[in-house]
Amino acid sequence: MSREVGAVEIDLSRALATARELVEELEKLDGTEVDEAPTRAARRQHVHLTRTLLRLSHLGNRASVEIMDAYHDFKLRDEPPTGE
Repeated sequence: MSREVGAVEIDLSRALATARELVEELEKLDGTEVDEAPTRAARRQHVHLTRTLLRLSHLGNRASVEIMDAYHDFKLRDEPPTGE
C-alpha cells in the first residue's frame, strides 16, 4: 500500500490502549452483585467498588484527553502557517 506525499497518520494508540483497559475492567465489573448486609465484608466490597468505579471514570476521562490530544495534533498540521 503506497502513501500519498504529505499524508498524515493519526496516532490513536494511547487512546486505544486506554479504551481497551476500560472495556476489560467494565466487563469484569458488569453484573457484580452488591452485598447490602451490615458486615465488614460488605463495607470492604463497597469501598472496593467505589474505588473501582472512580478509576473507571478516570480511564474514560483519560481516553477522552488522549483523543483530544490527537485532534489538536491533527489541527496544528491542518492549519496553514501564519506569516509572522
